Amino acid sequence: MKRCTQICLLMTALCFALAAQAQVAGKVKPKLAVLPFQNKAGNVWYHGGAEAVQDVFVTELMKAMQDVFVTELMSAKRFSVMERKELEATAATQQLALSGDVDPSTAVKLGKILGVNYLLTGAVTEYGVTDKSKNVGNRKPLAVALQAKLIDTSTGEIVWADEARHVQQVSVGGFGGGVDDVSMFKKTVQPCVIRLIKKWRASKFFDIFVGDE
Repeated sequence: MKRCTQICLLMTALCFALAAQAQVAGKVKPKLAVLPFQNKAGNVWYHGGAEAVQDVFVTELMKAMQDVFVTELMSAKRFSVMERKELEATAATQQLALSGDVDPSTAVKLGKILGVNYLLTGAVTEYGVTDKSKNVGNRKPLAVALQAKLIDTSTGEIVWADEARHVQQVSVGGFGGGVDDVSMFKKTVQPCVIRLIKKWRASKFFDIFVGDE
C-alpha cells in the first residue's frame, strides 16, 4: 500500500512536470520587425564631400545598422525577428513607406500587414567628430548617438524607449568609402547598437518576451 502511494505521488509529479513543459513549449515567440532608423544627425561624417556621396553613405549606414539590430536581437532567443531583406520585400509588395516617424495608427496598420507584434524604430541623432580640439594627428573623437523605441502593434503604444551614445577615437582620412567605412562602422555604430540593446535587456520590458535562455 505504501509502495503504491509512492508510485502514485511520483506519477502525479511527473504529470505536473510534463504539463509545465508542454505549456512552455506551446508558447509562440512574438515577432518583431526593425524599421529603418531616421537620420536626425546634423553632423554626419562621411568621406569626400559631395552630397551624393553623403546620401549613399547614410543609406548604407542605416541598412548596416538594421542588420546589427536584427542579429543582436535574434541572439536573445526571446522572439523571432524579420530579416531586413524580408522586410524590404514585403514593403515593396505592399507599397509601404517604412521610413519616418511611426504614429500609433500607422504602427497598428504596419503590424497587421507585416504580421509582427512589435516594431523597433528610432533615429541616429549624432554621428560625427565631437571636439576638433582633441584631434591627435589624423585621429579624431567620433561620436554616435541613437534613440530607439519599441511599439506594441496591437495598441500602437510605446512600451519601451531609451538612447545610447558611444565615442571612439578613429582615423579619418581618404576619399570614397569601402573598407575604411566598414571599419568605421564597426568601431563606432556597432558598439552603440549593442549598448542600446543591453539597456533594453536590462529593463523590465524585456521580460514581456518568451524565451529559452
